[in-house]
Amino acid sequence: MSSGQALTNLIIILIVFYFAAFFVAAEFAIVSVRKSAIESALEAGKGNQRKLKLALKMVSNMNEYLSTTQVGISTTGIILGWIGADTLTKILTDVLGFMPINHATTVAISAILGVVILTYLEVVVTEIVPKNISIDMPLKVMMFIVTPLHYFHVAFYPFVWLLNASASGIVRLIGLKPAGEGQDVLSQNEILNISRNAVTGGAIDKDDFVYMQRAFEFNDKVAKDIMVDRTSLEVVDITDSVRDVINKYLDKKYTRFPVVANNDKDKILGYVYIYDMIRQAQVDDSVRVSKLMRTIITVPEVTPIQKLLQSMVQKQTPIVVILDEYGGTSGIVTDRDIYEELFGTVRDEADDVIQEDIVDNHDGTYKVSGKTTLYDFQRYFDFQAKDFQEAESVTIAGYLLENYKVELGTVITLGGFDVKVIDFSRNYIEWLEVSPHQSATETETADSDE
Repeated sequence: MSSGQALTNLIIILIVFYFAAFFVAAEFAIVSVRKSAIESALEAGKGNQRKLKLALKMVSNMNEYLSTTQVGISTTGIILGWIGADTLTKILTDVLGFMPINHATTVAISAILGVVILTYLEVVVTEIVPKNISIDMPLKVMMFIVTPLHYFHVAFYPFVWLLNASASGIVRLIGLKPAGEGQDVLSQNEILNISRNAVTGGAIDKDDFVYMQRAFEFNDKVAKDIMVDRTSLEVVDITDSVRDVINKYLDKKYTRFPVVANNDKDKILGYVYIYDMIRQAQVDDSVRVSKLMRTIITVPEVTPIQKLLQSMVQKQTPIVVILDEYGGTSGIVTDRDIYEELFGTVRDEADDVIQEDIVDNHDGTYKVSGKTTLYDFQRYFDFQAKDFQEAESVTIAGYLLENYKVELGTVITLGGFDVKVIDFSRNYIEWLEVSPHQSATETETADSDE
């Protein structure tokens, strides 16, 4: 090879390096750019609309255009391997010719150095650098490569189609589905993990992520998960007067009371609203509540709360009776219970005088009612327990009684907290004391009921 030919080949190598870097950048830009980012730019009218539409087409047909980039990468790789090593060997042989060694040794050293230098430049210049640039600014790179890649795709389309068809056929032969045949659908956990990373990076506000997480949890819950259970239900009898209801309101501070027959919570007939009671009391407070009772709807325990909310809106009722599998009253759900699943606890003036389910003792411990739901317990103490998700019980008391041998003073470790039974009567846990877990030697952990 003459010196002139070596110089020409060197120029060709530099040009091929550029195209190799181009195709690698195109490949990673197509993979990295978000379809939503292109759609947002189109809707906002930013940038070259023609290029954006073409970029959206490429991302929507990713498998096809990735094959195009692979054709380009493979072609440039073949060219570099074909002329690169020989050219660098020739150049290095001329450079090292002054060394006091025979020609054969010089050629051998030059060949080895040529392969090493070519490999190094190919990996760094045509692989790592364009890859990092595309990952760092995918949309900008996409706008740069979209037009030339489109023309290359059109020019080599028959070859690209043949490669795709051959690859898909081989994949099907081994019993797999070719890429691109199914939709790229993210699961809830994947969406939450991506959003959590976005919060860490500052792209999404933490409150937005919390609402998103609650919305997903909202769709997974049923009426039984959020209801006020029947043991906590405050009811009025059909024979009670308006005066009786108002007195009960002053004591309990609830604005709505289910109306039952014979004080039987399995026979809920409707509900009364304190506003109606007060208006009636201005005229005659001895009237029975049956005259002012509003209708109430019933749903099974397994009703999804999204469907439950739709029913409440259609029926224009803020309170629903939840029935168990035997048709008895399991509890009630109000519109406020549903809203709090999305927006968190909503307090009003009456809440300050109602005994709370979780009380901060201000000494590092908390007093927790056994009627606290597992969901509220996890959310308040900020931990996730897989056993809670699979539990049939709704309340923390039910969960402990179902899974552990419990007696007064028993301490159980849950999610990094020590849960101590401090009020236990008639085989039911009334109150618990929760504190940060110290160590196994300082607490007596109850044995799980096998």
